[in-house]
Amino acid sequence: MIKLSKYSLGVGDRFAQEAEAQLRACVMAQAQGVDVIPVWNKSNREHLIVGSEPPSVYAAAEAAVKKLGWKLPWHVDADHIRLDTVDRFVSTSDFFTIDVADSIGKPAAPADVRALADRHPELIGRISIPGV
Repeated sequence: MIKLSKYSLGVGDRFAQEAEAQLRACVMAQAQGVDVIPVWNKSNREHLIVGSEPPSVYAAAEAAVKKLGWKLPWHVDADHIRLDTVDRFVSTSDFFTIDVADSIGKPAAPADVRALADRHPELIGRISIPGV
């Protein structure tokens, strides 16, 4: 499991042109004494719109890291993916942000709601949890 550093910055390199500039911002933060770890991301939808493939995000990030001599960690996130799109991201992503759009507006199963409430009793009375 990857543990992110205290400060990370999600950066979307939509057209594979911004990775170096984005990393330069992290270099500037480091020069001020703050380590900010870049996490490049691009959703499946964005890849489809611009006609790119997931490995292009990794390649752009890796090129920027090499050019600027970045020695700290960096990551690539498969952003807003679903189970039916995850396979194209597996080889070049460090972690995966699951798109929950298909679940919006659908009620959670009562057992799941109860499990959440049982794990977080501090939330009872602070938020509305249907069925609890």
